Amino acid sequence: MLKTRVNFTLKSIAAAAALAVVGAFSHTAPAVAESPFHTGVWQLNTKDGSRGLVVSDWLVFEDGLPKRWLYRRAGTNDANQFDFFTRSIGDKGYTPVGIRVYRTGEHTMKYTVAPKGEEAFEVTAERLSIPNYKNSCLSVEGKGKRFFGNWVGTAASQLKKLSLGRNTLTIDGEKRNVTVEEVRVGRMGIVENGTPIGFFTDAGGDYAVLQMFKPGVTDAQMRDPKREILDFASEQVVRNPRGDCDRQIASRLKAMK
Repeated sequence: MLKTRVNFTLKSIAAAAALAVVGAFSHTAPAVAESPFHTGVWQLNTKDGSRGLVVSDWLVFEDGLPKRWLYRRAGTNDANQFDFFTRSIGDKGYTPVGIRVYRTGEHTMKYTVAPKGEEAFEVTAERLSIPNYKNSCLSVEGKGKRFFGNWVGTAASQLKKLSLGRNTLTIDGEKRNVTVEEVRVGRMGIVENGTPIGFFTDAGGDYAVLQMFKPGVTDAQMRDPKREILDFASEQVVRNPRGDCDRQIASRLKAMK
C-alpha cells in the first residue's frame, strides 16, 4: 500500500476550501486510446498549503487506495473543460458533488467542486507526474494482461487473496469456473454458467476492483459502454503484490513545494 498518506476526503476539502477529485468514465463513449489529461499525481495549491492528489483514469485515491469512481457528465465537455459525477466505492449511486476540471496549460489545471446545496469552491493544480499514458503507472490503457494472476486484499476489501485466470476465479481458496473477457478498456466481464456475475476493473496504479453484480444483470448491460452499473453486491479493492506504482507515486509526491 502507498506509504505516503494523502488525506483528501470531500469533507476535509470543503472545510479547507480545497478541491476534490476528477475522473473519466464516459457516459457517451467507450474509453479512448489515451489517458485523460488529469490522470497522474498532482500538487494542489490551497489556501492552507500544498496537498497531493492522486488520480487514475477512473478513480481518485484517498489514504493510498482507490476510493471514488469518476463519471463524465454527458454533453458538458470540450477540449479543455470536463464535468463529472462521482461515486464512492461501495455506494449505490452518485455522490451529490459536481466537479469541473479546466485545463489551463500543458501541466496545469483548475478544479471547481460544487457540493449539492453548497457554494462551489476552486483550486489550481500542477502536475508532478509524466502525462504520457504509456509511461503512466496510473493509466488503465494497454494493460489487459495484468488482470490475470494473483492479487492480495487491502484495507478496502474483505478477501485476503484473489487469483484470476481466463477460465477461473479463485477467492480465498474457493475456485469458480468462469469465462473472462475484456468488455471495455480496463474492465473484464466475468460470466459463470452463462450468467454475468461481475467486473474486474483496473483501478490504476497497483490496484484493481472486484465488482460483484446483484442478481439480474444481463450480458447486454455488462457490455453497454453508454450506461454504468452503479449498484453492486460488493466492491473490493485488491493490490498486485508485485506492483511498483505505489513507490513511483510516493516519489512524485515528495516533489511537492
